[in-house]
Amino acid sequence: MVAECSGCCSYLVGSGKEFILVDPLIDVDRFTKSSQLGGGKIVGVIDTHVHADHLSGSREIQKLTACPIYMYETSPVRFPFASLEEKDYHMAGVKIHVIHTPGHAPEHVSLLVDEKAVLTGDTLLVKDVGRVDLGRGDSSQLYDSLFHKLLRLEDHVEVMPGHVGKAHFVSGDTSSTIGLERRTNPALQVKTREEFLRYMTEGWPPKPAHYERYMKANCGLMEAREASI
Repeated sequence: MVAECSGCCSYLVGSGKEFILVDPLIDVDRFTKSSQLGGGKIVGVIDTHVHADHLSGSREIQKLTACPIYMYETSPVRFPFASLEEKDYHMAGVKIHVIHTPGHAPEHVSLLVDEKAVLTGDTLLVKDVGRVDLGRGDSSQLYDSLFHKLLRLEDHVEVMPGHVGKAHFVSGDTSSTIGLERRTNPALQVKTREEFLRYMTEGWPPKPAHYERYMKANCGLMEAREASI
């Protein structure tokens, strides 16, 4: 599910009757309604990281469903959550392998679902990669996450990004594959770490409005309604 105004992507992952909701935005009604089609329900919610460009709907979903919130074990949030480690989990009838992919944020994870699709959050996008200039990013860590982890997946694995976008702006396709990104993504055509670090300093758009307030709200340090003012 893509928010047209921002390009932010959310996903329902599961077997049909139970779902894990990944990276929900604050307008949670559309997620609960989608999950309930055919009698399904949300049994867990995962935030791939503390988001800076939108308000997370994880705690609102938890209020409605009493489901757990899952985040990587080092997440800097000030509310209770179930810790994820870099290993396999069986949730909602599917296998989810958690891959720690820091760079955009230190606690960032990508989620490999049944060895078929990887939800890459803000690490790997379609024809680009996530930015690192929002206060907690690290280009060198992002290089390692991309080249030493995600690009070691099989070419056929579908890439489901946390944003739709290419060439540093929101636009383009909503999915790809590891093989296609390996061959065509400009950020992945670099020959050295130093070349990648240069790429990460050039051509990025202005930082999202209110991103510092969004991060505070998503960490539980302020109310969502205050952050949206």
